[in-house]
Amino acid sequence: MYAPKDKKELITPVRLGLQSRFTFTCDKDMACFTKCCRDIYIILTPCDIIRIKNKLEMDSAEFLAGFTRPGKIDNTELPVPVLKTLEDEDKTCPFLTKEEGCSIYDARPATCRYYPIGAGIFHNKDEAADERFFALIKEGHCLGHDLGEERTVAEWRTNQGLDDYDDVNAGWIELILKRKSLGPFVTIPDKTLQMFFMACYNLDAFRRFVFESRFLDVFDVPEDQLNKMKEDDIALLDFATKWLKKTLFGEGDIAIKEKVVEGDSIET
Repeated sequence: MYAPKDKKELITPVRLGLQSRFTFTCDKDMACFTKCCRDIYIILTPCDIIRIKNKLEMDSAEFLAGFTRPGKIDNTELPVPVLKTLEDEDKTCPFLTKEEGCSIYDARPATCRYYPIGAGIFHNKDEAADERFFALIKEGHCLGHDLGEERTVAEWRTNQGLDDYDDVNAGWIELILKRKSLGPFVTIPDKTLQMFFMACYNLDAFRRFVFESRFLDVFDVPEDQLNKMKEDDIALLDFATKWLKKTLFGEGDIAIKEKVVEGDSIET
């Protein structure tokens, strides 16, 4: 049994914790099916890009050029790819199909997996750990609320495979929170922002940068780690975020070779 088709009211988001409970279902037989795939603004995380570009069997640069547009992370100058919608009246997701819905469902972005939950992280410099928070979002077009199985937010996250996404994105999120903690009066040069974009999102280009430039003449990377980075995007991203942490904030254990003279540099 589904909610009435004329349910259109927009309800203010309700803040939740991991153990908060809510009831929700989504099914292709519902009248609202795929309405949440229109008029969207979806920031893509590094894990999103890895999974989608591999699903499409595309190079990361090709995917970014074809399916994203430039955006910025709130309250920073840090660049982020935003999913580019179709140029139609509804601003439709490019991966939406009429028959089956999402054509990349098993590789869909974290934002889609969370729905109808919104998620964020609050950085409090006075606390030992960052605070994760959630919100239940009831949009007027969505008929799935208060139907189906009751779950906790933690159960929903596990069911949607979000724990794996968080693990992959952990280094990237740490970089964002560190940047925000510096405040608005610190600026990052454009060239460094380009480096951040490449290392976080254009991983195929970053791999070429590591193995085809003078990168390995400057940075001391263990052989077993290099072998993983040649084939494994997740291992490469893990290294990339640690390298950015060293480059941007002078933190971490990425070693510089002793023979490198002061002022020596590599070109991106």
